[in-house]
Amino acid sequence: MKRAIVLIFMVLVLFSVQGQVKVSKWQPQDFEFKNGAAEPANPYSVNFSADIVGPGGINLTLPGFYDSNNTWKIRFSPTKEGNWIIKTRSDVSGLNNQQVKVLCTKNKNKNVHGNVMVDNSKRHFIYEDGTHWFPNGYEANWLWALDPDDNSFPTMNPFLDKLKTYGFNFILINAYGYDTTWKLGKSEAEDYGPSPLYPWAGSNDKPDFTRFNLAYWQHFDKMIESMYQRDIRAHIYIKVYNKKVNWMKNDSPEDDMYHRWLIARYAAYPNITWDLAKEANYEKSVEYKVNRLKFIRATDPYKRPLTVHTDIQTYDKGFYNGLVDFRAHQEQSKHLHATTLKQLAQNEWPVFNVESGYEWGPKGATDRTYKMVHSPEETVKFIWEVQMAGGYNAYYYTYTAWDVMRIKETPPGYSYLKNFYNFFQKTSYWLLKPSDSLVDKGFCLANAGKEYIVYQYEPKPFTLKLEGLIKPIKAKWYQPLTGKYLDAGKVANGSITLTPPSAFNSGPVVLHVGGN
Repeated sequence: MKRAIVLIFMVLVLFSVQGQVKVSKWQPQDFEFKNGAAEPANPYSVNFSADIVGPGGINLTLPGFYDSNNTWKIRFSPTKEGNWIIKTRSDVSGLNNQQVKVLCTKNKNKNVHGNVMVDNSKRHFIYEDGTHWFPNGYEANWLWALDPDDNSFPTMNPFLDKLKTYGFNFILINAYGYDTTWKLGKSEAEDYGPSPLYPWAGSNDKPDFTRFNLAYWQHFDKMIESMYQRDIRAHIYIKVYNKKVNWMKNDSPEDDMYHRWLIARYAAYPNITWDLAKEANYEKSVEYKVNRLKFIRATDPYKRPLTVHTDIQTYDKGFYNGLVDFRAHQEQSKHLHATTLKQLAQNEWPVFNVESGYEWGPKGATDRTYKMVHSPEETVKFIWEVQMAGGYNAYYYTYTAWDVMRIKETPPGYSYLKNFYNFFQKTSYWLLKPSDSLVDKGFCLANAGKEYIVYQYEPKPFTLKLEGLIKPIKAKWYQPLTGKYLDAGKVANGSITLTPPSAFNSGPVVLHVGGN
């Protein structure tokens, strides 16, 4: 026991100042604890966690994880400035009842804003520091598979920088996926499935779910850290049901072990969103899905945002009400706007359509993965339809969404989504409500008397009804594909007919009244 305490002290003293470890607010920090006795036969089966007490009576219980060489970690990020105490609990005596003092200092990282939460409107998102978050998502489910042998990420980091430049601020990622049915094996150089990295001991055919492959998870750690430093959220699909993964048995000890492992390693990161499963409709047991959601809620002390991907019937029957923070939907249809309005009316939650269209590859309509494919212009049109209903979106490019990741390509949709993101950043979008009755065609978002956004599929005259304006306010025309603005003069109360400018003679057009 004395030897264990000495080893813990030696590790922590490297970070300590006057007996305390200094950690910035919302900054994840690893605290290492070494077992002074012989390593258990299966270190992954050791019960190891920490009770954490913070300023103002904050109490957290955080699971820990084994990380090689008879070493266990508690990954912790303080959420309030002041003094914290970490006290370990374990069924291994050398790891039990150890204590660390932490001093949380002011956050100085401008890219870090804390956890994302649903705001008071129940329709939008806000960071812990009060900053509103406008989601602009990107599907890259095999992101973790890049640079499998190089954790300096010579491929991944430039790709993340590129996505950030185009306004993408959250990425949909599988915690693991084995392979796709339509591109089996190594179909080309940029095909990353199956990956040489595997999350458990054994293989996909003969997995040992009682042991983890640390190389896989240390690689995944580095990816999450890279995203955290760039203020990009990781929307993690805990399971995926149609990518040839040999999963553990439902509700088994190994199932609990896997979910607890993910929470132990990543819940401390404020840029995490949990998603029970991609294609969750493949799992037919509603009871299992509900119980897994409850398990995640009970195990994650930070209460990171939680959702389930595209389980339409289960959502519609109300089984997820009160269990998830927002609804994640997948639909490609002619009724995206109406469907989003319907889903928003079902419950007090934000609604995402995370897969409304599939942008084709550089060769056009024949360059596709699925039989369903869309032009860049159609893809961004779908995204505007969802947003104009008060929902949120993620973008899908055929050659980066799954295991074929041609990350050097820059499809037209990137620029369109950058325009989309930049436009809404100049609005008070969180105050706007769907108000299609105010226009005779197209879609309208409004904060009555203060700000209006009108979206039209094509540049034709339309009527807008304005009420509650104290005085005439400025309006601007916007072309979503080019990102160009033109002055529209001032508008006053009443039903007015507006004609888009001749300079915007094709494609969609937007009118922005008031706002910033």
